[in-house]
Amino acid sequence: MECRINARELAPGVFCLTDRMGMHMTLLCGAAQALLIDTGYGFDDLNAAVRQITSLPLRVINTHGHHDHACGNDLFSQVELAAAELPICADYVVSQRERVWRQARERGVDLADWHQEDYLRRGCGTLRALTCDRMDLGGLTAHFLESPGHTPGSLAVYVPERRLLMTGDDWNPTTWLFFPEAEGIACLRRSILRLLALDFDWVLPAHDARLWPRHVLQTFYDATSPEQLRAHAVPASGMYPGKRVMLIHPQPGHSLYYDADKAEPEPPDMSAPKAP
Repeated sequence: MECRINARELAPGVFCLTDRMGMHMTLLCGAAQALLIDTGYGFDDLNAAVRQITSLPLRVINTHGHHDHACGNDLFSQVELAAAELPICADYVVSQRERVWRQARERGVDLADWHQEDYLRRGCGTLRALTCDRMDLGGLTAHFLESPGHTPGSLAVYVPERRLLMTGDDWNPTTWLFFPEAEGIACLRRSILRLLALDFDWVLPAHDARLWPRHVLQTFYDATSPEQLRAHAVPASGMYPGKRVMLIHPQPGHSLYYDADKAEPEPPDMSAPKAP
């Protein structure tokens, strides 16, 4: 296994690490500890990439249990995630490896340093339920926020010292809310509403290496109300077998795919605070 991780510092102590499949992980480095958020597809020596940046004591979490966030878990002694995500992670990391290998080949990703059998037999590492709601890294604080939506136990991470919110897969320029384990659109909107109450300026999603201004999350919330969905959502045929998936564009170039059969009523007073 080689290390082909591209590392870029987005803000002081905040590093975006991109693996050869184009998946992004985040490394937070304080004065006393470091925190790695997600482990990617597992084709690269992510531990070595982290150690090129810092020698601090390291903890590792997954924002949720999907394979693109957790296939590198076995490179570390232990990985923590929400208790609800433990069975999801164990299932996806094992069941999706063959599909990941095929996708990498189809994309022309260089796997010359791998034997297929070696990749397929790797597990999901030692998983532990995350039992704390914050971590003091020394000058940086990572707050772990329950954010059900993309999955039942999805976590967002808030770093107040950098006025930064990391949304995992609950918000991306393309947001998916149709997997069997995904919650309904109303649940996701409740999570986004709670996040919008925080004091942040920047949003860092898992599938984009850019810092987005706060207003994109506000726009996402406003544009996915029941009224907006009824007026603008269209069927996304063939997106997921057996699911009635709908598509809406909350703003130009952004999209949300959601399971129309998991819709539920929203309370009438569910309105988000406006961005400053």
